[in-house]
Amino acid sequence: MLDLGNLADNALKTHPDSTAVIIGPRSISYREFDRMVQTQADCLAAQGLKKGDRVGLLSHNHLELAALLFGAWRIGCVVVPLNHLYRAPEVEFAVEHGGVRLLVVQDQLAQALAGQFTPPDCLERTFTYDIAIEGIATPWNELKNQTHPKAELNAPVGAEPAAIYYTSGSTSKPKGVTHTAHSILETGRSRVQTMGLVKDDLWLLSTQLVHVSASLGSLIPALTAGGTVVFLEEFSPEAWLAAFRRHKPTRSVILPSLLHDVLDCPALEGIDFGSIRSMECGGDFVTPDLYDAWNRVCSEPLTQMIGMTECEGYCLRHPGGTVKQGSAGKPRVGVEVRVLDDQAKEVPVGKIGELCVRSESMTVGYWEDPKNTQAAIRDGWLHSGDQGRVDKDGDFWFVGRLKEIIVKRGSNIAPGEVESVLDEHPDIAESAVVGTPPGKHGQRVVAFVEPEAGRTLDTEAAGAWTASRIASFKAPDEWVLVDSLPRNPVGKLDRAALHRRSKALFPDG
Repeated sequence: MLDLGNLADNALKTHPDSTAVIIGPRSISYREFDRMVQTQADCLAAQGLKKGDRVGLLSHNHLELAALLFGAWRIGCVVVPLNHLYRAPEVEFAVEHGGVRLLVVQDQLAQALAGQFTPPDCLERTFTYDIAIEGIATPWNELKNQTHPKAELNAPVGAEPAAIYYTSGSTSKPKGVTHTAHSILETGRSRVQTMGLVKDDLWLLSTQLVHVSASLGSLIPALTAGGTVVFLEEFSPEAWLAAFRRHKPTRSVILPSLLHDVLDCPALEGIDFGSIRSMECGGDFVTPDLYDAWNRVCSEPLTQMIGMTECEGYCLRHPGGTVKQGSAGKPRVGVEVRVLDDQAKEVPVGKIGELCVRSESMTVGYWEDPKNTQAAIRDGWLHSGDQGRVDKDGDFWFVGRLKEIIVKRGSNIAPGEVESVLDEHPDIAESAVVGTPPGKHGQRVVAFVEPEAGRTLDTEAAGAWTASRIASFKAPDEWVLVDSLPRNPVGKLDRAALHRRSKALFPDG
């Protein structure tokens, strides 16, 4: 039976010397990658980790990260991928909430945490890749150079948890989206079947493995099909185009804002996109201008998809399907999608409602959070919080968001999370955060702020202060100082009024 411990078993049997992973100048065969994964499993087991224990991974895309991911699964651990942009308080929250026993941090990220990070009681050991940092971590690679007993395969199976992805929700704290072994494997199988993936497919990753679009939506299906994955340690349009020129990928998934950057880059000149079989764009609106810009350089159409951490890429254009600009096409194999009203009744074709999903590849809920789990999953249907519609052909269209989520360069930002930090500032009495109208790179973060009586707020200093406490991309891009925040007749914050004012002040996003 296929499990996360032998995901690439078929490739190991049929073409073990073909390339599994490429990162920078290194090309790693399936045989070599399997040995690397086993080494990681041996090291983890030697630290006393066992099935069900949580392993935190804080890193940019890195060969060590990919091997650790599968090494942890090989001995049955639950991986907790952490956003490399997180600041110390965000790392502390996720580690404590997830009950992480062992944390591996990329060296430069560990250096940034030094003096800022207080390990929660659950965290027993912290490692860097190579450099010892006093009070933070010891090198993981020193362990790899030691001899350990071979760890036995004991991978998560079925409904056992395998990964927890922390994501911004509508509340002030991130939620731990829990995926099981079955939901992860089903995502891979569904992608392979829906897209017709084969072993000569080569995926170019545009985002970080800590996000489901890269890990569950690209890496897992690519290895399931026996194909190849190209990693960029960190995205830049120049690096993406250089990788494209060198490796001629057949598949890629990219955020609209990143594709804008690629198509505006001078290095685009002379790039032949003829190898592409599918170029998916998701995470935010795909504008007509972006479709047009892509069509000028490639004959394979750009396709929009709809997905979320809770159920990766659940709607996409199937091979040979009609291209409708703005539509995400049809549900992938094994996914049901309905458009429901606020009474959970299906709305007529063409009418707008909430996009709701049912699939074996979706999350089972939020880690240690039954309240939010029950609110999101009702009668087996995952309520996405996104508005959409379905047309007469059965194609789905994303319309907007029900929740107060700001989407900035493809990343979700919960206003409540930003507000909870701003309200701790000594010169701020109260704050309210909204987004601008969507622009070329999504939305920007606008903070409406009431200063403390008798105090003057230095917004530049306040921005730096905020960025030291949460990921810098969440910090306000625009500050609007107000005498008082607008309230409705019952005294609640009038966010609709703030959205109107944001639109008037920043009409172009």
